[in-house]
Amino acid sequence: MPGGAAGPARAATQRVPFGAAIQSELMNGGPTYRQLFVEHCDLVMPMNALKFNLLRPTQDIWDFEPADKVVDFALSNGKTSRGTCHVWWGATPDWVEAIESPSEAERVLVEHIERVGDRYKGKLLGWDVVNEVVANDPIYENRSLRDTYWLRTLGPRHIPIAFKAAANADPKAELALNEYDLEYEGPHYDERRTIVLSIVRQLQDANVKIDAIGMQGHLYADKVIDVDAIDRFHRDLDALGVKLLVTELDVIDWKSEPAPQSQDKTAGALVKRFLDALFTHKPPEMVIAWGLTDRYSWINDVMPRPDGIESRPLPFDRELRPKPWFDVIRERLAVA
Repeated sequence: MPGGAAGPARAATQRVPFGAAIQSELMNGGPTYRQLFVEHCDLVMPMNALKFNLLRPTQDIWDFEPADKVVDFALSNGKTSRGTCHVWWGATPDWVEAIESPSEAERVLVEHIERVGDRYKGKLLGWDVVNEVVANDPIYENRSLRDTYWLRTLGPRHIPIAFKAAANADPKAELALNEYDLEYEGPHYDERRTIVLSIVRQLQDANVKIDAIGMQGHLYADKVIDVDAIDRFHRDLDALGVKLLVTELDVIDWKSEPAPQSQDKTAGALVKRFLDALFTHKPPEMVIAWGLTDRYSWINDVMPRPDGIESRPLPFDRELRPKPWFDVIRERLAVA
């Protein structure tokens, strides 16, 4: 296993759990790839297989096999796992979006969450219950919440509906709201953090269980990580009794210098600044990467470099060798 000697020894001293998401279809690949997760992760979770449109592509079909494969792999190898996500604008099946009746939409949403939550009860530490619900640019759009099917059909109450259903299905699961662009400097990002805190307070005021905020951690090479703002956000959440975790860590390096060494140096600096900000107040609950190796990353397809140079978004390269910035993660997580 490339780079294998350092993994187990460091895992023994790691205080903040480290995990990664994996695509279920890649589980059938070579054993070296699977071993990467076994050797370096405390948590292994399905990347896409638990999303609504993949679990239930039609009203009559439920497909749990891909998610079961990942969760069983994690548990059989002594790892924990968690779920993402019950409600996401990008994973609402067409058959659901065809429902016009608010009461029927609510029934379908609750049925879905309760059935899925019950199936994985006791197997998953928790869930991203609602994902990416904040408007992409609240100031420009003059709105707090993203325009989605669920918002148009049920209004803002779809958020507490989802959290209540998740709590009913698995009372012991840690329930999180997951969101992107909470890390950066500027009024746009300040407003997004403010909206997230407002949602937390509204849920708590309504006596609806919310345990954590997932900060996705897609780190852009051309954006400035706001250390002070992250620290304040973490303290505000802590005052509310809500945990903070990193759920989708990777680096979008499309505007960094076009050479592997430069890309990795930029990534290392970004990850260090981000983790240092998270640890300023107290350690985050866990840090989860959105994959482990550059060989398999959404960034390769969705946000490729315009110069044609290969992206280097994850802590292991395409040959499954650890990069220097993986040491940044291990060393920071070992100091809680």
